Amino acid sequence: MAPKVDYATLSNAVLAQHFMPRIAVPDHENWLAEDLARSAPLRQLPGVGRDLRYGPGQRQVLDVFPAATPGAPILIWFHGGYWRALSKDYYAFLAPAFQSAGAAVVLVNYDLCPLVTLADLLAQTRSALHWVRTHASEMSGSGDRLILAGNSAGAHISAMALQYAASADPAPLAAIRAAALITGIYDLAPVPRIPVQEELRLTEADIGNLSPMHLPIHTHVPALVAVGAEEPELWIEQSARYHAKIREAGMPAEYMCIADRHHFSITRDLADSTAPLTRAMVRLLET
Repeated sequence: MAPKVDYATLSNAVLAQHFMPRIAVPDHENWLAEDLARSAPLRQLPGVGRDLRYGPGQRQVLDVFPAATPGAPILIWFHGGYWRALSKDYYAFLAPAFQSAGAAVVLVNYDLCPLVTLADLLAQTRSALHWVRTHASEMSGSGDRLILAGNSAGAHISAMALQYAASADPAPLAAIRAAALITGIYDLAPVPRIPVQEELRLTEADIGNLSPMHLPIHTHVPALVAVGAEEPELWIEQSARYHAKIREAGMPAEYMCIADRHHFSITRDLADSTAPLTRAMVRLLET
């Protein structure tokens, strides 16, 4: 595995340029607004389960896009937003491509920092996995065929789910068949030195305990690690280094650095069933 970047040698301003996507992509609000507009009508389609509650938290709700036939794999999507912004409502546009490929799709909301800690947030998302497994048949899915996926913070959430020991956590690890980690952050070391720390309030212990880069992997499943080639260099470096880590741990893992895509454009490919990123994720449905 490549050596860890020495973030201590970099200024806070440099770290912000590399690890604040909203700085790296000045027109990010346009991308987000378009995603929300594309997603809104899809959430209103017949058969879609909207805002189904999986826990007591204010935002512990999810949307279900059922499969066409019983026993289907279930793609569980965790949204980005640096654990303190956005929601599932921005990502309904990705559901049709995976429904067409034979999957049910679940988009998960969770309470945001600073209302909850990052550790609490991760516990909520593990509760979502339990809910999906329990209610799988209601979406024509199989509770033993869960594919985790997410972008940015959602990729971190999915990676963390792979690294909880079954003896220490009740998450249904045996049901996880694959993971798609898109433009994620896996080493939290830079985060306390950039503006999002005001809301995240990470502690020194959080850096070690909640960084997938530094934790053992307990669920060895096929994985996809994807990042846009137009992301900042150090953001790309984290994806490359995490991919190397899971490969060394024995996971069958694919790495994609996608040309002409940045932090907010890469997920747009998931509306296109012919895009290489979508095709790579569809292959994971077959595991």
